[in-house]
Amino acid sequence: MRLIAALFILAFTSGAALAAPDAVHSEIQPAQAASDTAAHETAEPHPAGPPQFAVETFPSQLFWLAISFGALYLLMSGAALPRIEQGIAARSAHIHNLLSDAHRLRDEAESHKNDMNSAADAAHQKAHDMLNKAAVDSQDIASRRNHELEAVLQTKIKASEDRIHNARTSAVQSVREAAQILLPVILNKVANMKLADKEISNLVNHAEAPGTNGNVRGAA
Repeated sequence: MRLIAALFILAFTSGAALAAPDAVHSEIQPAQAASDTAAHETAEPHPAGPPQFAVETFPSQLFWLAISFGALYLLMSGAALPRIEQGIAARSAHIHNLLSDAHRLRDEAESHKNDMNSAADAAHQKAHDMLNKAAVDSQDIASRRNHELEAVLQTKIKASEDRIHNARTSAVQSVREAAQILLPVILNKVANMKLADKEISNLVNHAEAPGTNGNVRGAA
């Protein structure tokens, strides 16, 4: 814009410079200039205007206008327009690269999304399998523990039964020994009877046998 304004100012000043010699020539005329001045004074005055609007300066103005626009055209076509085209081409290439990168990143994002979904599905399936395996293993462990506890319990029950049987046998033996000791004393005190050891053993055995009432006198 500054270059265009300078060219227009140069064209206007050149037109004014071409109009100036005519004014100087009219001023140095001798007598004819004075008479013309008087005639002009008696005639109707013409309105004064800028020199670039004078008809006699139109050829020079058109000449410098053609030169100015020609120079501007050469300047624009030789320097400005190639740079503008280069800038537009560079911007188009940059936009194309950005669009290509955006499409590539979108495709990569879609691929990562599919990979993540596949990994999540695989993780869910693996977790489900692990839970099923853990449930089966826990059932097996519980079954083995139950069998082990049942075996331990049976062992303890058998041991308790053995201890009870031993205690019962020991108690019966103790009662038998006590009866063999106390029975002669009791019979001697109560019935004034004296029995042999064999008879006492027969009475104790008869008392231990089922279906007897332990009648000592009948046994004798």
